[in-house]
Amino acid sequence: MTLDPRLSLAFELYPPCDLAADIGTDHAYLPIALLKAGKCRRMILSDVSPDALRNARDHVLRAGLSDRADLRLGNGLDVVAEPCQAVSILGMGGRTIAGILRKGADRLDGAGLLLSAHSDLPEVRQAVMDIGYRLTAEEPVLDGRRFYLIMTAAPGQEALTSRELRLGKPLFRSSSSLLKPYLAFRTRVLEAKLEGLRLSPETALADMALLEEDLTILKGVISDDRTKHL
Repeated sequence: MTLDPRLSLAFELYPPCDLAADIGTDHAYLPIALLKAGKCRRMILSDVSPDALRNARDHVLRAGLSDRADLRLGNGLDVVAEPCQAVSILGMGGRTIAGILRKGADRLDGAGLLLSAHSDLPEVRQAVMDIGYRLTAEEPVLDGRRFYLIMTAAPGQEALTSRELRLGKPLFRSSSSLLKPYLAFRTRVLEAKLEGLRLSPETALADMALLEEDLTILKGVISDDRTKHL
């Protein structure tokens, strides 16, 4: 079993632990790799879909890991009944991940977080801040033709500005060779959004001003050879 680039980066960032939970485990590839490598001694694998959990169970059985993988059907963090040292929530929309974090915050018990949303990243950052956590890393990865961010978070309050919620904060400390390509991708997305607003009959001047500000920042980082901090 070979992990795709997104899951490979998640594997690298995952903290060694005695017990971890993978929420929305789907095919269980990441937990299987973590258990095989001994990075996690035991894991809770959960999914809201019975079919997905059945698929995960088949993969776990074939990997010979059924004694170390606890598969649970349930929604979000409702399945976590004991303290974990790490919790991963990957491959969902940002609003879904934000809702899971807020609803299940009392079940985290200080666990480190590994998060990857395919949309609405500001929502995830806001939820992390709301539950008393702080982002410790945001690392870009290119999987196929699409960029993703893998976020890690730990307990500790940190207030993010509106700009940091939109663009990220630890992202700009990343040493990844993909940082500038990712920022170039984000620049193209924001430019398209700005053009759409300019063509709209209902001009949103405040939204346009924010987009122009964000584009100036991103282009400045891309053109600067030095590490840039927001």
